[in-house]
Amino acid sequence: MTYLRSAIGRMEALASAGLAKPPTTQPELQRQLAKLDSSVGEAEPIVELKPFLRKAATNGAAGLPRFQLNRVLRGVWCDDEFDDLGAAALARADGDHRRSSDQAVIDGYLTYFPTGRSIMPMLAEAASRAASRHDWAWRERGARWDLFKPHLGPANVAREFVARDADGIASLMRETGLGANLAASGFGQATFAETCKATAELQPAEAVGPQRSILRMFDTEAQAGQLELVVRALLEPWISTKPEPEHRKAISEFLLIQVGDPRFQLKSNRWEQIVASLAESFGKERAREVTQVFKRWLTEVAMREFFRAIAKTTDRPDQWKQREAFWIAYLDEGLVTDAWPALGSRAKHQIDSLIRQSGERPEYGQIRGGPSQSSSIIMQIGDLRISEWSDNGSCRFWSDTDPGAPKLYAKVYDGGKLRTTSGRSDFEYESHVPASPGWEGKFAGIIHRRTSIAHPRHGRGRGRNWNDRW
Repeated sequence: MTYLRSAIGRMEALASAGLAKPPTTQPELQRQLAKLDSSVGEAEPIVELKPFLRKAATNGAAGLPRFQLNRVLRGVWCDDEFDDLGAAALARADGDHRRSSDQAVIDGYLTYFPTGRSIMPMLAEAASRAASRHDWAWRERGARWDLFKPHLGPANVAREFVARDADGIASLMRETGLGANLAASGFGQATFAETCKATAELQPAEAVGPQRSILRMFDTEAQAGQLELVVRALLEPWISTKPEPEHRKAISEFLLIQVGDPRFQLKSNRWEQIVASLAESFGKERAREVTQVFKRWLTEVAMREFFRAIAKTTDRPDQWKQREAFWIAYLDEGLVTDAWPALGSRAKHQIDSLIRQSGERPEYGQIRGGPSQSSSIIMQIGDLRISEWSDNGSCRFWSDTDPGAPKLYAKVYDGGKLRTTSGRSDFEYESHVPASPGWEGKFAGIIHRRTSIAHPRHGRGRGRNWNDRW
């Protein structure tokens, strides 16, 4: 390194004396020198590294040329097979006090950050000594963030991540020397994990900025194993409140792509795996509460967008407005635990288009049989399964244990079964056409009698009269 600096100094002196600088060498040397001082490099491919390390172990660290010693110091931490070679290389670097080797020690520490291994304390202490030996950026970085104290460094950097805006994040990446991509180093991944944990504990108003940063920084391949921490960071602040729609859409889009839709029971349900992983940290009840936030968002979107779309297509907007107000009141109080649109073959194209215009990502089932322009919203309130129709003012109520009750989140529904007017004793069929005033009280009464859940405005509704058939 001293040679490189001297070479640049000589070229600058020549230029100041009126002699031309070499056109490419000097800028390239400056770039490489800046790179060595500025950030940690990427890990060398293991397939190339391990054969070299095995040969180096045979020859011994003491006799390696400088460039080979530095290669060892950067990559020997990839596998505990080479810990003895690593210890010997550190001893030589400590004795040599060469800047390039000290940089290699720091690179190796940050790139692999081998927490949980017996070699870690020795490597961390060696990196700390290397950082303090020279007048360079690593000395200040080590002191400012305790970079070379494994139990403190990632958490200290993470606290600054959650406190900075988007521009500040990019600046912080440069300041810490971790490079442009946290996922490229073990220390960076540990910092990302700590950032997720810190974000999860923020108040809603404070969480938006850090959550946006997490969405930008997530690396699908390198950080897939940290997905449960990302889920917690994105959802836990919203257990008791809701984000603004655009922020909620961004989080939802990410979770649908990376984890999937929690409403669909797949053979390998990644949401169940995430719940199990989070439960190890703070219990299954809290883990369920966190992950249910996303399902609540999807339920709300499905129901609101269904009613909004039908309102734009119905020829009786006055009647539909009453029905929307009745059911959305249950939703606003968190009493609708599931909602799933089922669309007729003609209606689905128009409704799908209307939902997409709002920026939402529509999911729904399709109805086969019956009027192609009609649709239904299938809801769960308590243990009651409800099918509300768009076209004829009729509504069906089943116990959710009834084999004839429509399944939630099915892709295809039989129109005849969904429109049935008869069933077991736990089935009821009612209508709320304009000619039957007071239907809200009747429906609220059915739901309260069957579930003990009162309507937010109509309360327990109408009691059963002798001349009512339900």
